[in-house]
Amino acid sequence: MNRAHRILCVDDEDFNLELLETLLTPNGYEVFTAQDGKAALALMADKNMDLVLLDINMPGMSGHEVCRAMRTDGDLKHIPVVMITSMDSREARLKGIEAGADEFLAKPIDQAELLLRIRNTLNSREFEDAFTYLIHSLARAAEANDIDTGNHIMRVGEYSALIARELGLPERFTENIRLQATLHDVGKVHVPSHILKKSGRLDETEMEEMKKHTTFGAMIIGDHPHLEFGKRIALCHHEKWDGTGYPAGLKGEQIPLEARIVAIADCYDALRNSRVYKPCYDHAGAVRVLTEGDDRLKPEHFDPKIFAIFKRIAPQFETLYEKMKDAPARPA
Repeated sequence: MNRAHRILCVDDEDFNLELLETLLTPNGYEVFTAQDGKAALALMADKNMDLVLLDINMPGMSGHEVCRAMRTDGDLKHIPVVMITSMDSREARLKGIEAGADEFLAKPIDQAELLLRIRNTLNSREFEDAFTYLIHSLARAAEANDIDTGNHIMRVGEYSALIARELGLPERFTENIRLQATLHDVGKVHVPSHILKKSGRLDETEMEEMKKHTTFGAMIIGDHPHLEFGKRIALCHHEKWDGTGYPAGLKGEQIPLEARIVAIADCYDALRNSRVYKPCYDHAGAVRVLTEGDDRLKPEHFDPKIFAIFKRIAPQFETLYEKMKDAPARPA
């Protein structure tokens, strides 16, 4: 049996917390309360909350500050936030949107509106969670035919999000690339396993077969508008800035930006992982190969602007790799 949705109500006034609990409990929600931002964040770290009803005006941490702290915390950023406020100004609402609020509710609280906004917000988040689940399931399917790559697909998403943020790209782009970069190798399900697991370099025929994983990936992902991002990544992440990549030999800015970002994220992580056909490199070795080149990789393969960012934030790549290398693979 599924548990009741857990809602955390955060307000410095006892009366408001009691009112919310009185309204929500009879409707089947499990209610938790906190009277300040620090207590709220501690509760969220301890309990798996499904939604937060958050007052804006509180002593210590304001609601905006709590929301911003949630959105920068990897374990909390997925929790939807409905801000409750007596302030009806445009500036307050814009500040809430900037902080990452999902919905707003004005005081005094209207019970029907409260319940409707909660239901809609939870339904929307459940759809997003299902969408994420399906993408990760599809990405994991590629690994079934490949050697054990651990959390490779997840790390590539995280590296790509790091670069996107450093480029100053919109948060929506950053979140899209974090999720849909995991689809970059989905086309490998169509590559014969004897090629994927060969303990040595591929011959010319085998390499041509391997290259098809890009077009197979685009074919598998298809034409759904929500997956256009992932389709471009799967198709183009082996294109190279100097035009020597595949499958189409695209050059420079002909290559979609998201694919240019994933290209360097994928190469770094591939160098860090041991495969049947190659040893692994430590962080310094991987950076050296990328920046100096070898018989396969050249610095001119990468977008110079993105490459410069990689070199500047490379220590963050190492931190992410170390954090995620032994972590249990996230459930698809």
